[in-house]
Amino acid sequence: MFKSKSVYQYCAILFAFFLISCSHGLPELDPYKKASPTSGEEWEPTEKEREKAFELEELPTIPEELEPDADNLTLSQLVDIALANNPTTQIAWEDARASAAAWAESRGLYYPQISGFAGYFYAQDGGSSVGGDAFNEQYGDIGLSLNYLLLDFGGREAQIDAARLALLNANWNQNQAIQDVLRDVADIFYKYIGSKALVLADETNLQEAQTSLEAADLRLEAGVGTLPDVLQARATLAQVQLDLVENIGDVEINRGLLASAVGWPSNTKFDVSGQVDELPLEALSENVDDLIEIAMQNRPALAAVQASVREKEAELREAKSDFFPEISATGQVSRFWVRPDGQTSEFFTNYLLGVQLQVPIFQGFTLINAVRQANAELQSARAALRLQEQIVIDEVWNSYYKFRTAVQSLEAADVLLESSIESYDASLARYRSGVGDIIELLNAQTTLAEGRAEQVQATTDIFTSYANLINAVGTDIPSPVEIVIEEEVIIDSEGAGEELMNEDNEY
Repeated sequence: MFKSKSVYQYCAILFAFFLISCSHGLPELDPYKKASPTSGEEWEPTEKEREKAFELEELPTIPEELEPDADNLTLSQLVDIALANNPTTQIAWEDARASAAAWAESRGLYYPQISGFAGYFYAQDGGSSVGGDAFNEQYGDIGLSLNYLLLDFGGREAQIDAARLALLNANWNQNQAIQDVLRDVADIFYKYIGSKALVLADETNLQEAQTSLEAADLRLEAGVGTLPDVLQARATLAQVQLDLVENIGDVEINRGLLASAVGWPSNTKFDVSGQVDELPLEALSENVDDLIEIAMQNRPALAAVQASVREKEAELREAKSDFFPEISATGQVSRFWVRPDGQTSEFFTNYLLGVQLQVPIFQGFTLINAVRQANAELQSARAALRLQEQIVIDEVWNSYYKFRTAVQSLEAADVLLESSIESYDASLARYRSGVGDIIELLNAQTTLAEGRAEQVQATTDIFTSYANLINAVGTDIPSPVEIVIEEEVIIDSEGAGEELMNEDNEY
């Protein structure tokens, strides 16, 4: 009777717990309550969940020691900051550290596995309904066990070697991440300076467009010009103003991109120095085939994939080793005690030493399929290596000829700019004297504006393509020392010299 009441009591407690659980809406019972009720209705987080969701990491800012130079930062300073702040390098470094720890963990297979154990137990028997004495007793044990793998036909070595090669892969990837950050910062640094130079060119173009409009107004007032001439000059002026507005926007966009490349928020307030490297016009003495050969021996991304192939080879060896037996040594020492009800404790000491042979007989075809999987992954890694080789060759090839093209384009842009200045001055003089027409003047003005833009773009392309070439090769290419580019002179509408890049805005 007592037992029956106890069972009823336990059932009542369990039923009460079930009801309480239902009333509190446990997700095990109704998980859909934790999601949005319909596809078109936003999920509403609790206040606590909202607070937790926006506990974000603090973003880096300009280092205190560089704040006095925040409006005059050099490329070398930005690179140093990027290597410390950019999340890409941080992620690659932490991945390498994790791989190093995984390799160290795998080397634990060389050591014996020692563990301790202890236990305490209490047993009670209330007797049976047909007779029998009730009893209770206590017992426990404490001890040490040791297991050591003696032989597994290369599986342990293969597993450790795979972890070591995974570490090499991660280390090479970190090197590549560093080189990519160096390239990205240099690339956007020169694009930012180029966009600022383009704004200066647009400002000069604006002055010339205003001069052309004034000349058209004067001819109209003198009765020798026409209203369509004035309207065409105004339309050209409006187009130049539009170009200026767009290029000013590009300056701010490039400033934000440079901040992101460094590792700062895009809205960080800073500016850069106009001091840049000398144009590396004669930087390349090697031909493209020599550079490809250098890249095949130095590119970190290529070495990383090659390490991945070797890792997959080790994993294949490990999978094949599972077909062979394992031999391990085992040992154990334990102290065991028993205390029957109403009696004193009795103690026993047990020792165990042995050698164990484990032979795989049938594992449900898992071993053969594990080998097949490892072999397929190895072939995939080898294909990835061939693909990476092609990628490296393509990147060196493209970067090399983009650089060569940029150098030749700058030479052509210099000639175009010089002839465009002369053409515009001549057309303006002819128009003012009443010989030329407005179409001739505006065409010359447009060609001059395009010439300035082409020169700025070609100069920017030389620097950015050179940075990409260094990244593609995977090692430094000797370049001249850092200097300040000579100020380039643009002839204004009156024929007077005007600096495109002045002291405040050096390019």
